Amino acid sequence: VSSRGGGTTSRAKNERACRSMAMFRAVCLLAGFAVSRVTGVAVAVSAESDDSKTEVSRSRHSTWHAESERILNDHIALEMAAALQYRALYAYFHRDTVNLKHSAELFASNAKEEFEHAYQLMEYQIKRGGAVELKALESPVHEFPGTADKADARVGFESALALEKRVYNSLLAVHAVCGRHGDPQCEDHIESYVEEQVEAIDKFARYVADLDRVGPSGHAVWEWDMELA
Repeated sequence: VSSRGGGTTSRAKNERACRSMAMFRAVCLLAGFAVSRVTGVAVAVSAESDDSKTEVSRSRHSTWHAESERILNDHIALEMAAALQYRALYAYFHRDTVNLKHSAELFASNAKEEFEHAYQLMEYQIKRGGAVELKALESPVHEFPGTADKADARVGFESALALEKRVYNSLLAVHAVCGRHGDPQCEDHIESYVEEQVEAIDKFARYVADLDRVGPSGHAVWEWDMELA
Protein backbone atom coordinates (compact mmCIF):
# COMPACT_ATOMS: atom_id res chain seq x y z
CA VAL A 1 0.00 0.00 0.00
CA SER A 2 2.78 2.38 0.90
CA SER A 3 4.30 1.71 -2.55
CA ARG A 4 1.09 2.64 -4.29
CA GLY A 5 0.78 5.72 -2.11
CA GLY A 6 4.34 6.69 -2.96
CA GLY A 7 3.55 6.33 -6.67
CA THR A 8 0.51 8.55 -6.30
CA THR A 9 2.56 11.18 -4.51
CA SER A 10 5.23 11.03 -7.24
CA ARG A 11 2.66 11.46 -10.01
CA ALA A 12 1.11 14.41 -8.21
CA LYS A 13 4.50 16.08 -7.93
CA ASN A 14 5.16 15.49 -11.63
CA GLU A 15 1.78 16.95 -12.59
CA ARG A 16 2.43 20.06 -10.49
CA ALA A 17 5.87 20.42 -12.10
CA CYS A 18 4.38 20.11 -15.59
CA ARG A 19 1.72 22.70 -14.80
CA SER A 20 4.41 25.03 -13.46
CA MET A 21 6.54 24.57 -16.59
CA ALA A 22 3.52 25.18 -18.83
CA MET A 23 2.78 28.41 -16.98
CA PHE A 24 6.48 29.35 -17.20
CA ARG A 25 6.47 28.79 -20.97
CA ALA A 26 3.30 30.86 -21.41
CA VAL A 27 4.68 33.79 -19.39
CA CYS A 28 7.96 33.67 -21.31
CA LEU A 29 6.20 33.70 -24.67
CA LEU A 30 4.17 36.74 -23.66
CA ALA A 31 7.42 38.46 -22.66
CA GLY A 32 9.05 37.61 -25.99
CA PHE A 33 11.07 34.58 -24.90
CA ALA A 34 11.01 30.91 -25.86
CA VAL A 35 11.85 28.03 -23.50
CA SER A 36 14.09 25.22 -24.72
CA ARG A 37 12.41 21.83 -24.32
CA VAL A 38 15.84 20.29 -23.75
CA THR A 39 17.48 22.67 -21.27
CA GLY A 40 14.49 24.56 -19.92
CA VAL A 41 16.37 27.82 -20.48
CA ALA A 42 14.44 30.91 -21.67
CA VAL A 43 15.94 32.64 -24.72
CA ALA A 44 14.92 35.82 -26.54
CA VAL A 45 12.85 35.30 -29.69
CA SER A 46 14.42 37.05 -32.69
CA ALA A 47 12.03 39.04 -34.90
CA GLU A 48 13.98 37.73 -37.90
CA SER A 49 12.91 34.17 -37.08
CA ASP A 50 9.32 35.02 -38.05
CA ASP A 51 8.96 33.81 -41.64
CA SER A 52 5.95 36.09 -42.13
CA LYS A 53 8.15 39.19 -41.91
CA THR A 54 9.92 40.65 -44.95
CA GLU A 55 13.60 39.78 -44.96
CA VAL A 56 15.89 42.80 -44.89
CA SER A 57 17.88 43.28 -48.10
CA ARG A 58 21.58 42.46 -47.80
CA SER A 59 22.44 45.48 -49.98
CA ARG A 60 20.62 47.96 -47.74
CA HIS A 61 22.84 50.58 -46.10
CA SER A 62 22.06 52.62 -43.02
CA THR A 63 21.85 55.78 -45.16
CA TRP A 64 18.82 54.38 -47.02
CA HIS A 65 16.30 55.60 -44.48
CA ALA A 66 12.70 54.39 -44.27
CA GLU A 67 11.53 57.93 -45.06
CA SER A 68 13.66 57.93 -48.23
CA GLU A 69 12.13 54.61 -49.23
CA ARG A 70 8.58 55.91 -48.70
CA ILE A 71 9.01 59.21 -50.53
CA LEU A 72 10.71 57.54 -53.49
CA ASN A 73 7.73 55.17 -53.80
CA ASP A 74 5.44 58.22 -53.75
CA HIS A 75 7.48 59.77 -56.55
CA ILE A 76 7.40 56.56 -58.59
CA ALA A 77 3.59 56.67 -58.37
CA LEU A 78 3.63 60.29 -59.58
CA GLU A 79 5.86 59.41 -62.55
CA MET A 80 3.46 56.63 -63.53
CA ALA A 81 0.47 58.95 -63.12
CA ALA A 82 2.27 61.51 -65.32
CA ALA A 83 2.76 58.82 -67.97
CA LEU A 84 -0.99 58.12 -67.92
CA GLN A 85 -1.81 61.81 -68.17
CA TYR A 86 0.43 62.17 -71.20
CA ARG A 87 -1.26 59.17 -72.79
CA ALA A 88 -4.60 60.90 -72.21
CA LEU A 89 -3.26 64.08 -73.85
CA TYR A 90 -2.05 62.00 -76.79
CA ALA A 91 -5.46 60.37 -77.15
CA TYR A 92 -7.25 63.73 -77.09
CA PHE A 93 -5.08 65.45 -79.69
CA HIS A 94 -5.08 62.35 -81.89
CA ARG A 95 -8.91 62.39 -82.22
CA ASP A 96 -10.20 63.01 -85.73
CA THR A 97 -12.19 65.95 -84.35
CA VAL A 98 -8.99 67.59 -83.06
CA ASN A 99 -6.29 66.21 -85.37
CA LEU A 100 -3.20 67.97 -84.04
CA LYS A 101 -0.95 65.13 -85.10
CA HIS A 102 2.42 66.45 -83.99
CA SER A 103 1.15 67.59 -80.59
CA ALA A 104 -0.22 64.08 -80.11
CA GLU A 105 3.15 62.57 -81.04
CA LEU A 106 4.92 64.87 -78.59
CA PHE A 107 2.65 63.79 -75.75
CA ALA A 108 3.07 60.10 -76.67
CA SER A 109 6.84 60.55 -76.45
CA ASN A 110 6.52 62.20 -73.05
CA ALA A 111 4.32 59.35 -71.81
CA LYS A 112 7.03 56.86 -72.72
CA GLU A 113 9.68 58.99 -71.04
CA GLU A 114 7.75 59.31 -67.76
CA PHE A 115 7.12 55.56 -67.63
CA GLU A 116 10.83 54.93 -68.22
CA HIS A 117 11.64 57.26 -65.33
CA ALA A 118 9.28 55.30 -63.08
CA TYR A 119 10.92 52.03 -64.10
CA GLN A 120 14.43 53.42 -63.57
CA LEU A 121 13.51 54.64 -60.09
CA MET A 122 11.98 51.27 -59.24
CA GLU A 123 15.31 49.69 -60.19
CA TYR A 124 17.11 52.24 -58.02
CA GLN A 125 14.82 51.50 -55.06
CA ILE A 126 15.66 47.80 -55.35
CA LYS A 127 19.40 48.50 -55.75
CA ARG A 128 19.38 50.49 -52.50
CA GLY A 129 17.72 47.61 -50.69
CA GLY A 130 14.27 49.20 -50.48
CA ALA A 131 10.91 47.63 -51.30
CA VAL A 132 8.91 48.93 -54.26
CA GLU A 133 5.28 49.52 -53.30
CA LEU A 134 3.07 50.35 -56.27
CA LYS A 135 0.13 52.57 -55.37
CA ALA A 136 -3.22 53.42 -56.87
CA LEU A 137 -2.75 56.05 -59.56
CA GLU A 138 -4.64 59.29 -60.07
CA SER A 139 -7.18 59.18 -62.87
CA PRO A 140 -5.99 61.38 -65.77
CA VAL A 141 -7.91 64.28 -67.29
CA HIS A 142 -9.27 63.35 -70.73
CA GLU A 143 -10.89 66.55 -72.01
CA PHE A 144 -9.14 69.83 -72.82
CA PRO A 145 -11.84 72.09 -74.25
CA GLY A 146 -10.84 75.51 -75.52
CA THR A 147 -12.48 78.77 -74.52
CA ALA A 148 -13.17 82.05 -76.27
CA ASP A 149 -9.65 83.18 -75.36
CA LYS A 150 -7.73 79.89 -75.47
CA ALA A 151 -7.41 77.13 -78.03
CA ASP A 152 -7.67 73.57 -76.73
CA ALA A 153 -3.98 73.16 -77.60
CA ARG A 154 -3.06 75.89 -75.15
CA VAL A 155 -5.23 74.30 -72.45
CA GLY A 156 -3.51 70.96 -73.04
CA PHE A 157 0.02 72.40 -73.04
CA GLU A 158 -0.70 74.44 -69.91
CA SER A 159 -1.75 71.23 -68.15
CA ALA A 160 1.48 69.57 -69.31
CA LEU A 161 3.51 72.51 -67.96
CA ALA A 162 1.76 72.23 -64.58
CA LEU A 163 2.46 68.48 -64.55
CA GLU A 164 6.17 68.97 -65.22
CA LYS A 165 6.36 71.49 -62.37
CA ARG A 166 4.64 69.02 -60.05
CA VAL A 167 7.14 66.29 -60.92
CA TYR A 168 9.97 68.77 -60.37
CA ASN A 169 8.70 69.70 -56.89
CA SER A 170 8.36 66.01 -56.01
CA LEU A 171 11.96 65.37 -57.04
CA LEU A 172 13.11 68.26 -54.85
CA ALA A 173 11.25 66.67 -51.92
CA VAL A 174 13.02 63.33 -52.51
CA HIS A 175 16.37 65.16 -52.74
CA ALA A 176 15.69 67.01 -49.47
CA VAL A 177 14.83 63.82 -47.58
CA CYS A 178 17.99 62.09 -48.83
CA GLY A 179 20.04 65.09 -47.73
CA ARG A 180 18.41 65.13 -44.31
CA HIS A 181 19.45 61.51 -43.77
CA GLY A 182 23.02 61.99 -44.97
CA ASP A 183 22.75 60.17 -48.29
CA PRO A 184 24.87 62.04 -50.88
CA GLN A 185 24.65 59.18 -53.39
CA CYS A 186 20.86 59.50 -53.50
CA GLU A 187 21.12 63.28 -53.81
CA ASP A 188 23.50 62.90 -56.75
CA HIS A 189 21.24 60.34 -58.42
CA ILE A 190 18.12 62.48 -58.10
CA GLU A 191 19.90 65.60 -59.37
CA SER A 192 20.15 64.11 -62.87
CA TYR A 193 16.34 63.91 -62.98
CA VAL A 194 16.02 67.42 -61.55
CA GLU A 195 18.17 68.81 -64.37
CA GLU A 196 15.98 67.04 -66.92
CA GLN A 197 12.86 68.53 -65.33
CA VAL A 198 14.27 72.04 -65.59
CA GLU A 199 14.69 71.50 -69.34
CA ALA A 200 11.16 70.08 -69.68
CA ILE A 201 9.60 73.01 -67.80
CA ASP A 202 11.41 75.49 -70.03
CA LYS A 203 10.28 73.63 -73.17
CA PHE A 204 6.60 73.59 -72.22
CA ALA A 205 6.69 77.19 -70.98
CA ARG A 206 7.86 78.22 -74.46
CA TYR A 207 5.13 76.13 -76.12
CA VAL A 208 2.52 77.89 -73.99
CA ALA A 209 4.01 81.30 -74.90
CA ASP A 210 3.80 80.39 -78.59
CA LEU A 211 0.18 79.33 -78.26
CA ASP A 212 -0.64 82.51 -76.36
CA ARG A 213 0.59 84.50 -79.36
CA VAL A 214 -1.22 82.23 -81.83
CA GLY A 215 -4.54 82.76 -80.07
CA PRO A 216 -7.68 80.64 -80.37
CA SER A 217 -7.76 80.57 -84.19
CA GLY A 218 -8.11 77.00 -85.41
CA HIS A 219 -6.06 77.49 -88.55
CA ALA A 220 -3.24 79.27 -86.70
CA VAL A 221 -3.07 76.45 -84.13
CA TRP A 222 -2.95 73.87 -86.93
CA GLU A 223 -0.03 75.70 -88.56
CA TRP A 224 1.77 75.87 -85.21
CA ASP A 225 1.27 72.13 -84.75
CA MET A 226 2.78 71.47 -88.16
CA GLU A 227 5.93 73.29 -87.06
CA LEU A 228 6.43 70.73 -84.26
CA ALA A 229 7.27 68.08 -86.86
